[in-house]
Amino acid sequence: AFKNELRRKKKRRIIIWRRVIPEHSDQIEYFSCYKGDHRTVKDNYKIHWIFSSEKKKRDQGDREKALKKAEYDFAELSGKLNTRKLKNRKDILTKVNDILQERGVKNYFHINLTEVGEEYKKQIGFGRPGRKTKFKTVSKKIYSLSYTRNRKTLKEEKNVDGLFPLLSTDPEMIAKEALLAYKYQPRLEKRFTQFKNIHNAAPLFFKKIERVEGIMFLFFIALMLQAIIEREVRCKMKDKNIIALPVYPENRIAYHPTTAKIFDRFDGISIYHLKQGKKIKIYKDELSELQKEIINILGMSEKEYWL
Repeated sequence: AFKNELRRKKKRRIIIWRRVIPEHSDQIEYFSCYKGDHRTVKDNYKIHWIFSSEKKKRDQGDREKALKKAEYDFAELSGKLNTRKLKNRKDILTKVNDILQERGVKNYFHINLTEVGEEYKKQIGFGRPGRKTKFKTVSKKIYSLSYTRNRKTLKEEKNVDGLFPLLSTDPEMIAKEALLAYKYQPRLEKRFTQFKNIHNAAPLFFKKIERVEGIMFLFFIALMLQAIIEREVRCKMKDKNIIALPVYPENRIAYHPTTAKIFDRFDGISIYHLKQGKKIKIYKDELSELQKEIINILGMSEKEYWL
């Protein structure tokens, strides 16, 4: 209901947060909240209607791409009219509707399918026509497709570009707090991903609850250590004005390197102990400049690394 109201008439909003766009330090994104007390029909939860300046750009760009793809499809369809399975109005309109549905632009076009009647004489029977040859009149319909953008609907849609709702079960939480919690969500979900994929947590079939609690505690410690290492690396990068580290395959850079990717850079590094009689010789793989830089960022020396 609120979204439909906003399509028809613009409403007042107030800026609640500004931030530098991640990986684009020269650009600012701002978020606004629409005034009013908005609630869900069921359970009466509070809804914060948020506007994002960056989402507005994305919405407009995505819609324009969809419109152009639909126009391209219509142009292709026009060239196929009056052939094969596109000889009657029903089949043509079905194809038009399929395009609108597929591109998600159902209400954004005015579609006009015109038909022109055409009559011609056709010989009855076969053979070379003569004085006694009979002809019949055949009527044929020729269809042509025209389409234009629905300017009114597109103008209304611009009023809701950048809009998204945030539902809060906490009646005391203000819009900015709900937004910040929402923006933190991917980081929290990242920890669950690390828990399942990096540490390979799986269903446990221990009979005693104490054993389940024990192994879950070990997973918790592992996640904590992982988070601490990431925090240490990112803080040191900021202190040393290091924008990114090439920790991804093919030396692709990461602005916020994860512990897993940092450890991957040391995969295969080995130390060898060769015993010859009573003597033991130690050989170490040579570290790359990136590996030395990471060790330095972590506040370690090469000697400490090899311990």
